[in-house]
Amino acid sequence: MASASEVRAQLPHPIIDCDGHIREFMPGVLPYLRETLGQPRFDSFIESGSALTNSYRGGETARRARTRAPQGAWWAAPARNTLDRTTAQNPRLLYERLDELGMDYVILYPTLAMGTCGVEDDEMRHGLIRGYNTFFADVYGSYRDRLTVSGLIPMQTPDEALAELDFCAQAGLKVISIPHGVVRPIPEPVLEGTSPYLWPGQRHWCDTFGLDSEYDYDPVWRRCEQLGFAVTAHGGMALPVGAYSSITSFTYNHLGSFMWMMYPLVKSIFLGGVTARFPRVPFAFLECGVAWACTLLHDLVEHWEKRSREGIEWTNPANLDLALMQQLMLDHRGDFRDLEGQFAELIAPLANPVMTPDCLDEWVHVGIEQVTDIRDRFDSFYFGCEADDRTVAFAYSPANEFGTQLRAILSSDIGHWDVRNMERVIPHAFRLVEEGILTEGQFRDFTFTNPARLHSTLNPGFFDDTPIADAVRASTANA
Repeated sequence: MASASEVRAQLPHPIIDCDGHIREFMPGVLPYLRETLGQPRFDSFIESGSALTNSYRGGETARRARTRAPQGAWWAAPARNTLDRTTAQNPRLLYERLDELGMDYVILYPTLAMGTCGVEDDEMRHGLIRGYNTFFADVYGSYRDRLTVSGLIPMQTPDEALAELDFCAQAGLKVISIPHGVVRPIPEPVLEGTSPYLWPGQRHWCDTFGLDSEYDYDPVWRRCEQLGFAVTAHGGMALPVGAYSSITSFTYNHLGSFMWMMYPLVKSIFLGGVTARFPRVPFAFLECGVAWACTLLHDLVEHWEKRSREGIEWTNPANLDLALMQQLMLDHRGDFRDLEGQFAELIAPLANPVMTPDCLDEWVHVGIEQVTDIRDRFDSFYFGCEADDRTVAFAYSPANEFGTQLRAILSSDIGHWDVRNMERVIPHAFRLVEEGILTEGQFRDFTFTNPARLHSTLNPGFFDDTPIADAVRASTANA
């Protein structure tokens, strides 16, 4: 297998990694957190840790069996490859190795700061996020010509999101990331005789910022557009709700969990009409693959055909011909007995067996006038795929609705436990071309064209003063 630098040398285009990871060097981070939290809260943080880091501790299966606490990612940091582990926590070392890794530009996401957007205490959450964001800007800012770190955006309310978006822009951060949802209390939980779709005694629900949200998040999407931020979402920014349920196996919990977190968010953004109201704002869902998105696109088309305001008339009880049904049943009564005298009484409930909702148009927010509008709304979405994800080819499948090519982007995950050798990422990705799974043009889209479009659509100067500025300008000019 060729080295990463050899693969890169034969390509006529740059490689942009949309999702690498740092591993925060906590001795360097803690002074920032102390300043933004204040000493008492800082001491509390040091003593108690966070829900996410506490979940890494493993062990004690008997205790987990009693509490149903899911098994977290114990031994979750690279260890045998000391060079890569150090690279993940040292920006200068990463910067110096980029050519060796075959990467021209890398967008990085946190690791130990994951979960901070889900901290329940408002002041603790705000202090942690502001401290981490300041650290990212200060420590990684010197290397902005080839890498940048994503700022963290809390989403408990639009106001706190707006405040942190403004701070990230002022601090020079070019990328931001939101959590996949916010857990909120149910105002009036029904603890007995509740819906079968709720857990018994359920007291909380997950708000995904679009459809049925507790708040209007349009000001957040509008501010992202004004500041030039693509909206990126990464699993782990808040704790995964419902995705983790095994008390013994992190593998069980991790399989499909990023898809599980992103799927509700994509549906909420789409059906909530966000991409209709903000068609220029790109949304990227990272490290979750793209195969499920192909299925979702198909399902949206199918549901619009059957459940749009026009399509739903096929199931409108008012269109049921009870007289014809009665005659057909009597003519073909078979083993049914004694129908004739009481048939009208028996079938009356069939006319409208359920309560009619307030609004009959479930697509009222999306503004779909013809089925191809679904494809156009979906074009706002980008999907992060890891280098060895062979299902990235599904993004280019002719089986996709309308022959759509979904916007897959390289999501390398360097710095995390599942990348044993950073130098093998690009060769593994290019193997998709060597094996005929992707064409060279599709590989270019995956590793360059789509990533460049994602981050330059709202911010044409995103790649200015980088070694790939001319290539990005040429690519976007030809788009």
